Amino acid sequence: MHVYPPKFGYIRVASLDEAVKVLEVDENAKVLAGGQSLMPMLKLRLVRPSYLVDINRVPNLSYINIENDKIRIGPLIRHHQVEVNRDLWKIYPALPETAVQIGDPQIRNLGTVAGSLAHADPAADWPATLIALRASVKVLGPSGIREVPVDDFITGPFTTTLGKGEIISEVVIPRFGGNIRSSYVKLERKAGDFAVVGVAVMLRLDPNGSVEDASIGITAAGPRPFRASEAEKALIGRKLTDDVIEDAAERAMKESSPVGDIRGSAEYKKTMVKVITKKAIRNALSR
Repeated sequence: MHVYPPKFGYIRVASLDEAVKVLEVDENAKVLAGGQSLMPMLKLRLVRPSYLVDINRVPNLSYINIENDKIRIGPLIRHHQVEVNRDLWKIYPALPETAVQIGDPQIRNLGTVAGSLAHADPAADWPATLIALRASVKVLGPSGIREVPVDDFITGPFTTTLGKGEIISEVVIPRFGGNIRSSYVKLERKAGDFAVVGVAVMLRLDPNGSVEDASIGITAAGPRPFRASEAEKALIGRKLTDDVIEDAAERAMKESSPVGDIRGSAEYKKTMVKVITKKAIRNALSR
């Protein structure tokens, strides 16, 4: 087994536009931001890039801008920066809850939200939460900027809609009015491991405590993270009694299609989808 990366060139760019030009010319070039997904793959020679395109010195890419109707996250925001943001804990607790459960302190201090989405590991944490929050990614490429819902951006294991010369330039999370609750719950074999199953929930409650709107994002329970639409339907218009939560969790389990691996059998993971969905709904409701 190889433990040293293959030879590659290195380019430090001064802007995202410059990065796009390099990526457009050489389809084998790879973007380097946090490197927490890329570097292990390099060492195992699972990827053999011609160049690493380093965007870490590009100014003004590390920001969390909280606006009236949305939250904008720059492409160089590290997991730790989300974890310690007090405003996010108040607005969408699911965001820092996700960040704090990723890897270890080194990974959280280096890895980026955008990089996790671009890598598209089917057991990654961020996709579930960002799907539940109905986030989108802005993609910069040779033809300009396009915006894609996270639910559509990831199309399969380690596969996205990023085309030749394209790079994630921003993550955009809408803010919804009303009584919003959110939570992310992850089952893992040990602290910092990839998810056995991860479930994110966003609820909007009316003054009587009934669910006006709901989103449920699930990771590590299929070839790609997905939105559990049938489970959401079980919640909308109803008060969250034990029976309603049980119904939603049962539907989420039926919507899942996990694959057995070192973290558990497919049957076990499917059962855990139900367990973790119930916990995520209750956690969100308790806020």
